[in-house]
Amino acid sequence: MNKSIFKDTHSQGEDQFKKEEITELARQFLTHEIRQKSLDFAQEDRVAKKLQEYLQNKGCNYQLCNQIVESILVDIRGYGVIDPLASDPLVTDIIIHKHDDITYEKNGQKLNFTNTFRDQNHLMMFIEKLAYLSKSRVDISNPLVTFTLPEGWRTAVSIPPISLHPSVAIRKFTKVPTVQQLIKNNYFSEQAGLFFQAMIESKRNILFIGGMGSGKTTMIAIASSLFKNDEHPLLIEEVMECPMDVPHLRRLVAKPPSVEGTGAIPLALLLKQGLMMKPTRVIVSEVRDGAIFYMFQAMLVGHEGSMSTIHANSAQEALMKRIPSMLSMSHEASLLSQEEKIAYAASALHFIVHLEQDPKTGRRYCKSISEIVEDPEPKAIDIFVQQGDTIKATGHIPHRAIKGAAHYNYEYNMDWFKA
Repeated sequence: MNKSIFKDTHSQGEDQFKKEEITELARQFLTHEIRQKSLDFAQEDRVAKKLQEYLQNKGCNYQLCNQIVESILVDIRGYGVIDPLASDPLVTDIIIHKHDDITYEKNGQKLNFTNTFRDQNHLMMFIEKLAYLSKSRVDISNPLVTFTLPEGWRTAVSIPPISLHPSVAIRKFTKVPTVQQLIKNNYFSEQAGLFFQAMIESKRNILFIGGMGSGKTTMIAIASSLFKNDEHPLLIEEVMECPMDVPHLRRLVAKPPSVEGTGAIPLALLLKQGLMMKPTRVIVSEVRDGAIFYMFQAMLVGHEGSMSTIHANSAQEALMKRIPSMLSMSHEASLLSQEEKIAYAASALHFIVHLEQDPKTGRRYCKSISEIVEDPEPKAIDIFVQQGDTIKATGHIPHRAIKGAAHYNYEYNMDWFKA
């Protein structure tokens, strides 16, 4: 009879059962040690030694110890099961719906991933690692968390009891293209692309709109590449996610409340205080509530060239419905009438840029660029709109923007607006 890998002799089935049982105990032990900060994932030699000591105390022989330790170390190296997706520069989103259901987005296409986690506990160990890397905490008292991984990837995690299964959604950011590359890829027509560049350089206030995954945050990063080196932009975010990398950038990130419900620093407070930091532009990667009042305040009190994003289906809907609804959530603007809220937004904004992703092909493109006018009444007027497979000029000339650009000695090319 063959010798068992355990100290006692068992059947092969019993051996395998005991190996799986002890491996699971070892994972639980490692998770506990990391939660208690006795170990960290980066100290692989120390993790291996600690696991070997634990396993030997459980009666494992040398061969079994090495097998179990190596299988656990594989889990904690890189991004484990999803490492092929994490290392693929063309993958933009990774969604772990549950331990055996993983999808990802690549080149705009949603695909199924063949690799899976062994079970729910294996996935929970992976979540522990993500939380460790981001200096966050995920547990039963804090089961719904959003954080940023070291690469700048936005990550949202939910675990029981708030969800039926542990789940993870990772938004990666691929290399930020230039405006010229967008023109070449037919994201913009040449006219629209050159005008977009002019909007940034002449410091017009812009709101980017579109659905989830349409590329709003990435477009802010693209726009920031056109900032002058003597500017002092201020970026404010709910979660650190915008891949901006420009000189003199200051970045503020909102802080959620602690488990006790204290210590929160909301987006609105960051915006309010940020105005005293003398930024040349204020950029909010996404605004969802009454904080939009302070966003507009920044635009109105001298921070021209400021930008933000919201979810909306058209420029007109954004101006007439979504923005007034968000302003109603602000204490300062809640008593304004619907007409006053629209007028307030129109006085702050110069342009709304609508971005979209084709649900069939996954292709992202600019659907429209609209000017916001105040007189004789506030409204959004399209300057460029998507027609067929490109975006074309409507013939509208943005006189308000032309007048504002003149303050910065900037002139627009009238040929851009010829229909």
